[in-house]
Amino acid sequence: MVDLVFTTDAFAPHGFPRPGVPMLLDQEMRLIEPACGWLLHVALVRGRTRSRETWRTYGEALYDWWQTLEANGWAWNEIGVAEIAAYRDRMLHGLSDHTGRPFARSTINGRVRTLALFYRWCVSAGMIERAPSAVSEVALFRGRQGGFFAHIDASAGRQAVNEMTVRHRPILPRPLSPAALRRVMARMGMRDRLIIEWAVATGIRRKEVAGLRRSALPRSGADSLTAITIHTTKGGKARLIYPPRSLVDRTQAYMREERAVVVRRAQRRRADYVEPDAVFLTDAGLAVSPRRVGAMFAAAASAAGVHASFHALRHTFATAMLRFLQRRAEHERELNPLLALQVLLGHADLATTAIYLRVLATDLTSMEASVDELYEALL
Repeated sequence: MVDLVFTTDAFAPHGFPRPGVPMLLDQEMRLIEPACGWLLHVALVRGRTRSRETWRTYGEALYDWWQTLEANGWAWNEIGVAEIAAYRDRMLHGLSDHTGRPFARSTINGRVRTLALFYRWCVSAGMIERAPSAVSEVALFRGRQGGFFAHIDASAGRQAVNEMTVRHRPILPRPLSPAALRRVMARMGMRDRLIIEWAVATGIRRKEVAGLRRSALPRSGADSLTAITIHTTKGGKARLIYPPRSLVDRTQAYMREERAVVVRRAQRRRADYVEPDAVFLTDAGLAVSPRRVGAMFAAAASAAGVHASFHALRHTFATAMLRFLQRRAEHERELNPLLALQVLLGHADLATTAIYLRVLATDLTSMEASVDELYEALL
């Protein structure tokens, strides 16, 4: 039976400098060398993949694949297109063991592409002679709307695709309306409400809001917006966010009042308690985890009859901010709204940011939402 573990200071290959890398172990607790070799390559050598969340996704994909190999008696290095297709079809027509629901097509394609990356690396490393995936060029349908960078496409309307992937139409982000935000936050306590406000006002992810540090917050100031450096980000690269001054002041008030009470109680319970630098704490005095942040929002949204995840708050910020920047650009010709939004969101690829142009083009309610309206919903 395969096990999935993650490197720590206590468990790591000799000389390995970074924790959090997924490793696969066989039933005798030995490293599965081809899988671990590729995962270490991704984490240590491949400069484009620095996010631990991406490492985890790759590790979970290989973990599921190795379970499939064992269940079918397949040798990992004797795989062909037929086996990959069978694996894809099992996901396409079956249910996830984890959720009990059908697999999303994006998940299926993600796992198939992960296997293609893994086996291509194995070829380059001399472990196998040929990768068991097929790539071909297809002509894009002429009536299909071009992408954001279609004007510089030199491929003559042709695109290389993995033949094992299934047709998938990406779902556009769905921002929340100010009214929906009010319903979600109606019964929240001070801490949880502030967490939502930070996400809506700055676009930070649940990992980033959980990673906010007291030491990073300014003590006082008169500016309406203040720049704060956050280090706990998706790719691990520090970036600036710009929360409203009023939000920073309310957060300082939370730390002086509610958070201080939590810390004193924890100190009375445990003599060895050390106060975390995290802004948001649990009732036990520990830093709030990203998972708890997501669960908190999911419960509040469900109670309010709002179908959304915590990430919808980031979409809400991005859509409203892009509309705001577009209006500013009408009078400030040097302002590029999309590039400015890319910086605010911390996207490495401008094409990722460009999806919000499509949101504004297809959702009239999003076009009318403004940053001011969102801030009013938070007050």
